[in-house]
Amino acid sequence: MKKIKIFIVLILILLVLFAFYKRNSKEINVFVEAKDDVAPTIILDKESIVIAKGNEYSANIKATDNVDGDITNKIISSGEVDTNIPGDYEVKYTVSDSCGNKAEITQKVEVRNELKIGLPVLMYHFFYMKDDPNYAGKTPDNNLIMVEKFAEQMDYLVQENYYFPTWQEVEDYIDGKINLPEKSVVITDDDGNFTFFVLAVPVVEDRKIPTTSFIITSWYEERLDEKYEYINYQSHSDNMHKSGANGKGAIVNWTYDEIIKDLNNSKNKIKNHTGNSCTVFCYPFGHYNDTAKKALKDAGYNLAFTVEGGRVKPGADKFALPRVRINGNTTMNEFKEAVK
Repeated sequence: MKKIKIFIVLILILLVLFAFYKRNSKEINVFVEAKDDVAPTIILDKESIVIAKGNEYSANIKATDNVDGDITNKIISSGEVDTNIPGDYEVKYTVSDSCGNKAEITQKVEVRNELKIGLPVLMYHFFYMKDDPNYAGKTPDNNLIMVEKFAEQMDYLVQENYYFPTWQEVEDYIDGKINLPEKSVVITDDDGNFTFFVLAVPVVEDRKIPTTSFIITSWYEERLDEKYEYINYQSHSDNMHKSGANGKGAIVNWTYDEIIKDLNNSKNKIKNHTGNSCTVFCYPFGHYNDTAKKALKDAGYNLAFTVEGGRVKPGADKFALPRVRINGNTTMNEFKEAVK
């Protein structure tokens, strides 16, 4: 009788365990069978781009999924771009995850004729407002321009759909690796004076125009902490924007070691404050010599600009590049001629 009772108890225990297993098994199955209905995400750096005739077209694109992870290699494109024929094109990119969820995005591509007569790199310095009493009696000059006139110039560039190449593109253009599209232009400002930040920066930020500030880092280091979407900081030296014994800029008076130290100080300040690499230089007063050029190369700079007039062309000396000065008396017709 005792054995029968034990046997019955064991049976009951087994039944309880079996019921518990069946219940949790169903819960597990329900979880496993849950359907993924979240579409992948496609990230495209630009939904609309401009490229020059003859250049290779490629998209900077990535796809991720909440379950599958990186599925960039599953992206399928449709539509072609013939870079030998100027015109407007569209390329559609589609991707599906392992559950069949799909996402797509389209990139518009404008192929333009290549730049024919060189790249205008515009040079600005200081700005003032038309009715600012602090500038009463002063007249526009080579370095001083009314911000209202500057805004009119920037509006023209936007309305005419100008292209603003990156510094890497400028370097590749000089090296003959790529063409630049017609209607290309670069905007630069020298020094980092407060009038640039207070008056000119809002103009280019509002119009989404990439602009380089060649900043004197020992004078305006605190400006490097001001983050803007369209302002790129490059070097106008750390502390060489001053005259030497012969009245010319310090960079043509100092020793190689002194120049290297200054260039590295400027580069490091820009890197430390902004996180961006500094590879472009603007000579103080436009003065330079072979020692300065060698120091720049050895310090890791790729391009250097003078104040000499002219356009940047393929094959140019990358450490003696010209610019187009836009001064306070430049008329709108003169400006249009300067960038055409």
